[in-house]
Amino acid sequence: MDGVLGLPSLQTILPATYRPIVVICIGIWGWAFSLLILIRSHMDPASILQIHPDKNVNLHNPIFAIASVLTCIITLNLWFCYHYGTPSSWFPLITYLAAFIMILWPGKGFYRKERTRFLRVLRRLFSLNIFAPVFFSDIILADILTSLSNVFGDLFTTLCVILAGQDATLEKTQVDYHRDVFLPILISIPYFIRLRQCTSEYIDSNRKTKRHLFNALKYASAFPVILLSAAQKRAAMYVAETGSVPKSWWIGETNIFRLWMAFVFFNSMYSFWWDISMDWNLVHITQGGTGGKLGSVLSVPTVRIRRHLHFSQPMLYILATAIDFLLRTTWSMKLSSHLFVKKLENSIFLVELLEVIRRWIWVIFRMESEWVKRNQISLPSHRNDHDPIRMDLLDRGKLTPISEEDDDGDDNDNQTI
Repeated sequence: MDGVLGLPSLQTILPATYRPIVVICIGIWGWAFSLLILIRSHMDPASILQIHPDKNVNLHNPIFAIASVLTCIITLNLWFCYHYGTPSSWFPLITYLAAFIMILWPGKGFYRKERTRFLRVLRRLFSLNIFAPVFFSDIILADILTSLSNVFGDLFTTLCVILAGQDATLEKTQVDYHRDVFLPILISIPYFIRLRQCTSEYIDSNRKTKRHLFNALKYASAFPVILLSAAQKRAAMYVAETGSVPKSWWIGETNIFRLWMAFVFFNSMYSFWWDISMDWNLVHITQGGTGGKLGSVLSVPTVRIRRHLHFSQPMLYILATAIDFLLRTTWSMKLSSHLFVKKLENSIFLVELLEVIRRWIWVIFRMESEWVKRNQISLPSHRNDHDPIRMDLLDRGKLTPISEEDDDGDDNDNQTI
């Protein structure tokens, strides 16, 4: 089928069954480039993440190697699919199985240390123990997973299409599978992980650090967006099939949409404010005192910018803030499964790619902030000890050594592909 202006459609160029793994592959490339940028900017991401990299191999090299192999697997599989298969054939399944085997390969070759470290962090993320320590590397990976949350939903639909052997078009998959409760559950899992981490950090602080509760609220605000969107999708499909409104639709479709939009706005704006104020530690609004004629003290909000910027060009911070603001808004909309309509198929895939880019920009400046903080560089001046959630007053992630990393210290893993 041709797309706009006679050009091939996205379904023709990249079948829907391949899109989740393509986005994940691009995400791995982004992680490698983020590490490279940090190292070239004279930062030490290994110390920030509390890991022990091989002394003879740069931290980013194994990630580039893994991304390259995965890219080759996808490219070769697509070539065979174009020439010998169909979008609903078993060819896409080979791609996912190959990627799965590559990560779980038990041999000592192919950067076993990095692969083992990744699986170890995943085990900590999916632990239900709220009293377990939360390390900074765990936080980074969990936040990355939130950006891939909708990709996990697409992956579930893709596997259903492959195993059922049906036509892999977005229109058909939404009719067959979007009623299933598994889709919103899968999208919600990364946010549950971060919510559990925030709870663990709050408990670890002896229930004194309120910042973790405010952070937990940010992730909890994504659940109404996901659930209300699923409700709208289910109701719309019911109306399309029966021609009547469900009797249980007591609150009204219009009111549900307005409520959904309100939560989308809250989640987007709150997340953006948290990015620049808490995660990046760039902007703070503090209460300053100004004496009046009668000797009274008026509390005047004051916006303060972090004085020390590791990157020499302030424009980078301005550009990153602008990109984060724009893409935070579109990503909150992407959490909504009822927007999966055929005419938006290309746009939705583009939004997923843009969110991956936004996340790696976020990672760079998040780790830059942590690098500045851990090196005890001056943070915003005029500290306000009455502000319960200021970043320079609070801890962020466990700074104690990760015992599993110490166990890997003697593992000689200087390998090539």
